[in-house]
This record gives sequence, structure tokens and C-alpha cells, in this order.
Amino acid sequence: MEKAQFAWLASSLPSHPPFRVLSYLFGRNLLPPVPPPPFAHASLSPHYNYLKFLTVSYLGMYVSRSFAKDYGSTWDTELSLSVFLNHNLLGTLSDLTLIYLVGRLRYRRGVDCANFLLPMFGGATLWELFGTHPELSKNLSSLGSWTGLTYVVFLTFMCLVAAVLVLHVRRSYKDGLLPGRFLELFLMLGLGLGPIAGNEGFHLHHWAWAWLGAMAFNLRYGWSFAVQGFMVGMYVNGIGIWGRDPLVYDR
Repeated sequence: MEKAQFAWLASSLPSHPPFRVLSYLFGRNLLPPVPPPPFAHASLSPHYNYLKFLTVSYLGMYVSRSFAKDYGSTWDTELSLSVFLNHNLLGTLSDLTLIYLVGRLRYRRGVDCANFLLPMFGGATLWELFGTHPELSKNLSSLGSWTGLTYVVFLTFMCLVAAVLVLHVRRSYKDGLLPGRFLELFLMLGLGLGPIAGNEGFHLHHWAWAWLGAMAFNLRYGWSFAVQGFMVGMYVNGIGIWGRDPLVYDR
């Protein structure tokens, strides 16, 4: 049953042997599967994978915050463990549950593989690496002070974003999934942001757009899984550094 359930993973791998070896190495789970009966039951596998996802996500928040402290980046000094547990725990648990369900992680064999973990921890720390370099920590409002390096990094980033979007749209179209994926995106934006987007105090924190991306980039291919891991990393970075700040501020 389990082999049949994940047969699409094997069928999506490139046929060339070196690619299959790399896919095996990057896709191999680090933790053992659910123990066989009578110690456990196969039906517990999704719950086990959900627990693994929550574990690596909260670990990513801790790593992001520790990374920011070690490399002299900025963070919310008032965000203590008690503050997080009292004000952010329930919200982040809801966010991660939606990523697991809407992002189709429940159909994966688990996130404890290099194909997901490397991009995730990359996304969790990349923002802070940029913050330690003045030329890379600029925003669009300071366009006049951009240097050549700033433009190169920004254009490279935008090209990568465009490539990821085109790949997902193209692959979704070829797989006959495009109408459903557009409907999902419309519902996510409409239900998640629609009611508050018109508020003058609305601000889309990077934890929020990374959360939406982690749900949207969910194709069955390994490259999409890696992009999803990177978006989860960006989400846990935002939460770990600044907390789950509200999307609407009182003016």
C-alpha cells in the first residue's frame, strides 16, 4: 500500500542513472518510518510526518533567531519564549497545519530529507546574511542609494522568482492541474488577505507571503518540493526573528 501510494515519486524522477542517484540521496528520509505492527499502524504515518514537519519548523525558528544573534543582525529583543508561547504558538500552529494540508505535505514521505531541509534552513538564514551586508539590506524605498551589487542581486533574485513561477505554471498546465491551482490561489488570497487588504494599516510581512508560497508551491516534483522548503524557511525566519506580527496595525 505504501509503495503504491508513493509510486508517483519514483515515476517523477529523471531516467538517467546519475539523476536517480542524486534523487535518492536528496530524497532519502533521515528518520526511520513508523514501526510496523504491533508497535504501530500504517495509518499513523501521516501523523508521524506531521509531527516531523512541526519539529523541523520550530527548530528552524530557533536556528533563525540564533543565527541573527550570532551574526549581528536585528531581531525583536522582546520576543521571549514566554511571549511566543502566549501570543504566537496558536497562530503558528494554525499556519503550519495549513501548509501541511494545503501544501500537500501529507502526501510526502516526510520533510526529513536533504531535498527539503537544505532549502528550508537556507531560507531561514539567507535573510539574515543579507542583513549583515549594507549593500544587500536595502529596500525599494532607498532605490537612489543602490549600488551595482545591489542591482545584480536584486535582478538575479527576480529572475529566479520568475523562473520558479513559470516552471510551476507550465508544469501545472501540462499535468492538467492549472485551473484547480488557480482556484486554490484565488481562495487563499481571497480568504486570507481579501478581508483586510483594503485596510490602511495593512502590511504584508514576509512571514505572510512566505506562508502563502509554502502552500502554493506544492507540485509532486523534487524541485517544487525544494522551493516549498525554501518558502517554509522564509516563514520560520520571519516568525523566529520578529514573531507573528499582525497584518493590520492600528493607525
